[in-house]
Amino acid sequence: MKLYQKIMALIFGILTGCGLFCGWLLGTNYEKRQMLRAAEAEVRSFESARYAVEWMYQTEPGAGGTAGEGGFRRLMERMFRQKLFDGCIWIAGGEVLCDSSLYAVSWEGNWREEGRFQETEWVLEQGGGEYWVVIGSALPWLGEDNYLFSVQEVTEVHRETAEFVRQFTLIWFLFVAAASLLGAAAAKLVLKPMGILMRAAGEISRGNYGVRAKVGRRDEIGRLAAAFNLMAEQVESRVRELTLAGEEKERLLGSLAHEMRTPMTVVLGYSDTLLNMKLGEREQRQAIRGIYEQAGYLQRLSAKLMELTALHQNESISMEAQSMEAVLEQVVPMAESRWPDRRFCLETEQDFTLCGDRDLLVSLFVNLLDNGAEASAPGQEIRVTVREEEVLIRDSGKGMTEEALRKICEPFYRAEKSGKEGIGLGLAICEQIVCLHRGKLRFESRAGEGTTVTVSF
Repeated sequence: MKLYQKIMALIFGILTGCGLFCGWLLGTNYEKRQMLRAAEAEVRSFESARYAVEWMYQTEPGAGGTAGEGGFRRLMERMFRQKLFDGCIWIAGGEVLCDSSLYAVSWEGNWREEGRFQETEWVLEQGGGEYWVVIGSALPWLGEDNYLFSVQEVTEVHRETAEFVRQFTLIWFLFVAAASLLGAAAAKLVLKPMGILMRAAGEISRGNYGVRAKVGRRDEIGRLAAAFNLMAEQVESRVRELTLAGEEKERLLGSLAHEMRTPMTVVLGYSDTLLNMKLGEREQRQAIRGIYEQAGYLQRLSAKLMELTALHQNESISMEAQSMEAVLEQVVPMAESRWPDRRFCLETEQDFTLCGDRDLLVSLFVNLLDNGAEASAPGQEIRVTVREEEVLIRDSGKGMTEEALRKICEPFYRAEKSGKEGIGLGLAICEQIVCLHRGKLRFESRAGEGTTVTVSF
């Protein structure tokens, strides 16, 4: 069952229950009021009849004596026969003297002792689906145990009440049905965006991460759609990052395998030669030196890979406020000691403070200055400029081609295979350090015209 159908069923059930309870309560109270009105009307008629009996008794000549004798009784019998006291019964000492009613009243001799019917009283009787109002009062001027009763049927009042309740119930059920249908239509309209969200979620579950839920509303569902779209964007971004990371990992592993092939071939070749051939002392030293050099290269490669992996995992990074000028004042002397035949110049146009890891920043700029010095000839200048939110490193070296610029930050890439021996991970590490500090790394270069590296924070 769909949600809007559940809402319709819920509305129908609630309104039906409320209608039945209200109908029963209203019908019961309505019937009580109608019965009370009918009884009060009959009591007024009875009081008029009782007053007429008393008046005739007092004004009728020769009405003296007991109630059962004399002309008064004959007068009353004549009145009852003429239906002037319709529905009335005159009882004296348990004997019915006059009766114009279709019903009978059971005589009880203890009425006077119990104080019943000494004044006008009425009771409602029910039987066989019919209702009566029984009204009675003593006639003390006629003597003891003289009573006048009136029995009037009020079944029609009950029928009218039942008809009223039936009509109310019918109208209420029609109202409930209409309200349920309208409620279902409104719920379906309100919940329509939920279908859009479901379809969008289904598309995302099938790998289509670019799908968004287009819901142009400002209510709770609109905010839910906005939150869903934000979640979808985060999922898409995360999936993209994981995909790129996977691709980068595959490229790194492929490059690593390719990079390790040459030193491992050299190590195996020299080892095989030492094991299977008799060599002179010079040849043995040469083979051992070759193994040592390639093992050192593999050691440096392992250390750089561990450094790059630690940067990707953000391990042991401590972010603190750092003055960029102070960082570079530490880096430049280190570069000068490594490259004594190059000239390094530090100029500060505008110092700035950066929240970063000092050791990583030192490693970043040491790598960049090493690259600049390696590309420059002895005596050439490498200029470092600090200005608003960025650091520029310019050299006048041999520069790079456009192809080299595109690949310069790829792991294991070396623009010059015949240059100084390196692993090709330095700029990949530099790029990751800059990324951790929410910066950007740009290279501008032309072959033979030097290179400018811009680190923007």
